[in-house]
Amino acid sequence: MENVETTDKATAAQTPTSDTQDRLKAARDYACAQYEKLRRLTSEQMATVRKYTSEQMDNVRKYTDEARGQINAGWDVTCAKAKDLHEAGEEYVKANPTGSVLGALGVGIIIGLLLGSGRR
Repeated sequence: MENVETTDKATAAQTPTSDTQDRLKAARDYACAQYEKLRRLTSEQMATVRKYTSEQMDNVRKYTDEARGQINAGWDVTCAKAKDLHEAGEEYVKANPTGSVLGALGVGIIIGLLLGSGRR
């Protein structure tokens, strides 16, 4: 008989009571509610982050477009000035061919002397 009593006590210890089952159900319900709350809050935060990121990307695009426009305008001005200088140089050479050739010859001699003096 002693074995039967020991087995009944072991089985009783393994079988959850209705109080324990109620506690487990309440804990599971609480965990599920907290999970849903956390999921909702996370979803809201992600929406906020996406909105902020989108706004910042729009700002970056706007600034890069403005910078591109300024660079292109600066390039156009630089090209126009270079073209004007080129035309002015051609006109000067046409008006003063002897002086231009002598000036180029003098610059060439100076550069040659400077480069040649390093070899000695």
